[in-house]
Amino acid sequence: MSPTKIQLSKEELQLVKDPSWILTKHRIIEKVYQLFGSLSDKMQAEVLKHAGSLPPEILSLPPKISKGEQYEALPYVVLDYPRLFSKEDVFAVRSFFWWGNYFSITLHLKGKYLQQYGNALSEFLPTAAWKTYFVSSTGNEFSFNLQQHHYQPVTGLTATFYDALPVQPFLKLSYKIPFDQWMEAEEKLFSAFKAFLSLASH
Repeated sequence: MSPTKIQLSKEELQLVKDPSWILTKHRIIEKVYQLFGSLSDKMQAEVLKHAGSLPPEILSLPPKISKGEQYEALPYVVLDYPRLFSKEDVFAVRSFFWWGNYFSITLHLKGKYLQQYGNALSEFLPTAAWKTYFVSSTGNEFSFNLQQHHYQPVTGLTATFYDALPVQPFLKLSYKIPFDQWMEAEEKLFSAFKAFLSLASH
């Protein structure tokens, strides 16, 4: 029996002969690294301003930027800061570049930190400032696909949700920026980061 021949489509063959598209991809990823590097500097400076009202343990680790190729089959870049993760407790902010989709930034709270900041969340999330954000407290805790069913707009939250907030397994509060707003992305990510810190400072 002869081995199966792996064939390329006409489009695939065209791409495999053309290095320019993959080189362009590398340049874009490098620019995201630069953007996240600049953003992380601003984040660290902002955290120092709030250091007296934040849990001291979340300040112990520096920002971390990493990348991969297979988040739902697409390349991505991640900036984590702060980044306190344990099995029971999480206080983290993740900035996320997802090829073909968007930038996003997510406040991730779990365990004692969700209990600590639950009252502030219940007080401030219903205000107009948060109407463009998304919330998840069910499903995959480490999903950053804001189009999945377990994410919902903050505007859709009910009193029942806020009442149950202290006993939720986790809470993720997310904001996304389309790539059409690339030039404003760093500013918008930093603005959302400052809003997250304002919640954690109450």
